[in-house]
Amino acid sequence: MDWNWKDKDSAAQYNALFATPADEFRACAARLRIGPGDIVLDLGCGDGAFLAAAMEKAAGAVGVDISDAQLAAAAARFKNDPRVELRKTPFLEFNAPDDAFTRGFSRKALHHLDDGQKAAFFARAGRCFRRGALFLLEDGIFDFERESLEDNWDALIKDCERYYGAGWDKKKADVTFCFRKEFPAGIKAWTAAFEAGGFRVLVRERRSSFYGSLLAEKL
Repeated sequence: MDWNWKDKDSAAQYNALFATPADEFRACAARLRIGPGDIVLDLGCGDGAFLAAAMEKAAGAVGVDISDAQLAAAAARFKNDPRVELRKTPFLEFNAPDDAFTRGFSRKALHHLDDGQKAAFFARAGRCFRRGALFLLEDGIFDFERESLEDNWDALIKDCERYYGAGWDKKKADVTFCFRKEFPAGIKAWTAAFEAGGFRVLVRERRSSFYGSLLAEKL
């Protein structure tokens, strides 16, 4: 399914189908070691659920999304918190002052960029992060490189069945669309994208053959 992010019903359906428990976002904030002096950038912030976890400790945050419905939900969540800024901006057009952020986060969003666009994005956004800043990516990370997707397809679908369990039938159309029409990538491509922005990948956490996280540091 190709989600129409201009449609509020699509945003609501996505949030219901792929809802993330608050404890998972708190665990992400803990992996980023967010503290009182940190300024956080969330790329693909959705309804602001991760920002809420981050702002339990952070000094401020910027959330970026292209969905009016998602940003409206986030704005309602933070209507009384001037520390949080929300922006409707395509990733490739994102801009901020040099050294603006000490922490970065993106969950299931940057796979919308192809490999060249990923590198271009990080090259542009990398300067917005201070030296020593941490960035946590949670996204489609294949055990193989994308060019061998078809060779690995059958094993990939079996792994999806194991990973999603009883929820696989409802998610199958969206997940397989993502694999074929969007741009989850192998570790080599993700690493190259981070390096284009001056980041070094520190840790990979593998959750399946197609999903996991990378923790990177700005050099």
